[in-house]
Amino acid sequence: MTAYRFRVKFALDPTSLWRDIVVGADRTIAEFQSAINPAVGLDQTHLWFIGDDEEYWDSEVKYQCPQEYEQSSGGDPVFRTERLENAGEVTIGEMARQLGLQQYDRLCYLYDYGDEWRFYAILKDAPDDEPCDTEPAVVNEKGESIDQYGSSRERRF
Repeated sequence: MTAYRFRVKFALDPTSLWRDIVVGADRTIAEFQSAINPAVGLDQTHLWFIGDDEEYWDSEVKYQCPQEYEQSSGGDPVFRTERLENAGEVTIGEMARQLGLQQYDRLCYLYDYGDEWRFYAILKDAPDDEPCDTEPAVVNEKGESIDQYGSSRERRF
């Protein structure tokens, strides 16, 4: 039995806005993402990916939201520099194995390609006492949620 505890931080203000989220190894990356957005004040209406690089767009592996993955999988792989995976099919445990995630390793999370809400998730630990099918849940937090369409937009730039 394994779950993963990630500290998800707002890249522009990581000490003021973060959430600890525990998610079972058998849950998909899309399920993990669906817990992040409401926890930080974002909706679910835009494209997103979770990647393996601190430079976000330069990630060699991108776990894309299922809608984007289904549309992009027919593209020409010759021009692709990254490996694309469907976040709706890959579990957290599979991602951890694929990337060789260790404690304190960091993932990037980019939501809304126009506004580019940037977050990163640090693997805090993998508690064995949590079942591998644990639904994603916020277990600790700091800071006020983002006002996605309001005044906090100005603060980002």
